[in-house]
Amino acid sequence: MGTSKEDKHEANQEYYPEKIMKKCVICLCSILVCMAGGTLLLWWGYEYHPTNSQLWMVPLGLILLVTPVIAWVAAVVSATCNCKVEDDGSKTNELVVQAGDSVSVWF
Repeated sequence: MGTSKEDKHEANQEYYPEKIMKKCVICLCSILVCMAGGTLLLWWGYEYHPTNSQLWMVPLGLILLVTPVIAWVAAVVSATCNCKVEDDGSKTNELVVQAGDSVSVWF
């Protein structure tokens, strides 16, 4: 009648391979984008750096190289700092001030 912990655990395992596959594809894509940025920078350095031509390749290569790294760091930090708060049923945060406490608000 009610769902038990075993039922929830089995339901979570049913979608487990799909979640792993999705994360692997995203990781592979971000690695490929990083490699494309690094390759673009290396090509510019070898071919065009002596003449300082085709300078558009440098910022594009840096963006492609660094953006996936920043995104993954943000995702890992977000997942690490994500904490679950026990909810007592109220949807608002309330400030409790005891008698004798002074509260000053600066605008």
